[in-house]
Amino acid sequence: MPKPANYFPAIDGLRLLASLNIVMLHLGSSNALMYMSDCKWVMPIISAPAFAAGIFYVLAGFLFASKYSDPDRSIPVIPFMFGRIAKLYRLHFFMTLLMFVLVVFKMSGYTHLPALSEIGDCASAGLAKMFHPWRSLIMHLTLTWSIVPDLGMKLNEPSWSLTSFFLCYAITPWFSRWLIKQNRRTLWILFGGVFVPGLLWAIVYGKTGNLWFDGFDAKYRFFHMFAPVRVFEYIFGMVLYRLYNEGVFDVFKKDYVSGLAQALLLLALYGSLFLMRPDANPGYNYFIHHSLPIFIYGMFVVSLLSGKGFLAKFFCIPLVRHIGRASFYPYLIHLPIITFAWGICNLNRPKNTILLLLFIYTVSTLYMEFKVWRRKKAKAKA
Repeated sequence: MPKPANYFPAIDGLRLLASLNIVMLHLGSSNALMYMSDCKWVMPIISAPAFAAGIFYVLAGFLFASKYSDPDRSIPVIPFMFGRIAKLYRLHFFMTLLMFVLVVFKMSGYTHLPALSEIGDCASAGLAKMFHPWRSLIMHLTLTWSIVPDLGMKLNEPSWSLTSFFLCYAITPWFSRWLIKQNRRTLWILFGGVFVPGLLWAIVYGKTGNLWFDGFDAKYRFFHMFAPVRVFEYIFGMVLYRLYNEGVFDVFKKDYVSGLAQALLLLALYGSLFLMRPDANPGYNYFIHHSLPIFIYGMFVVSLLSGKGFLAKFFCIPLVRHIGRASFYPYLIHLPIITFAWGICNLNRPKNTILLLLFIYTVSTLYMEFKVWRRKKAKAKA
């Protein structure tokens, strides 16, 4: 019989915090948080952001390594991949179609919902102003947009992460079996080695001009999203679990040590936001924004595992955990909802920001709880 997977309640709360930071980032980029522009100590957390996409890869690597930590457990690649696709891709598919319709309407110039006789004209006007609309749609649905983003327009932008996540999932079965056999020395080599690709990626990014891209923004989008580099962030999470299982981080099980570590790591993460400089080499800023936080994220995850410390205790609150478990759904659905919300109200108001967040996270949590209930019901019948 396989051993039961380890469970770390505080991780659910961390997922909520990371998800919320990404949603707030895109609210800010859509000019929905202009009323907060004078909050100089808050806006860097949102616009940098403090908890960037990399934390989801570290978390996923850690959690899947803990789930498949039994060396005798068989992990078939195909069923595992189809299970992940069934969980995430369907939502991505429908959100991408919804975003496509919303963008067509937005670009059409219509200021009212078209009547049945106007739908054709509205669609034609919107499609004519879009950049390769059908190719963009196909690229998003086939998860290839993040590899060649300059060939199409962005639709549901957070969906780029599914490309690299599915690549990470593909290596999980065999890598987890290999990792469980490695000794502590190899694990420490991997602990440092996983940062080398990110460092090299930052150097290439900083030394190569615009390459073949039309502009610097397009180049950044490619370097930010390109899947292979994200795999090493995922592997870092897997290595962290193995080191944790070896007892390397037992010092964090002491209450006062966990709380102090959480405070210091949050302070370090906040401080790193101010290390980026507009006049510095882009590679330096890339490293500060992408590679350095990955290390801080990893240590922060480890500091939460025992459930001790002020922040871990907050993350273990049942309501926070329930919302946190559904955190990837807000990540996938929030951009279409923000786009739609702008069409019916002024989002640049505190009240509307709160209502939007409540709607996104309530819907996501209820959907997650429904899926859990349905799975339990199916098991009971079986």
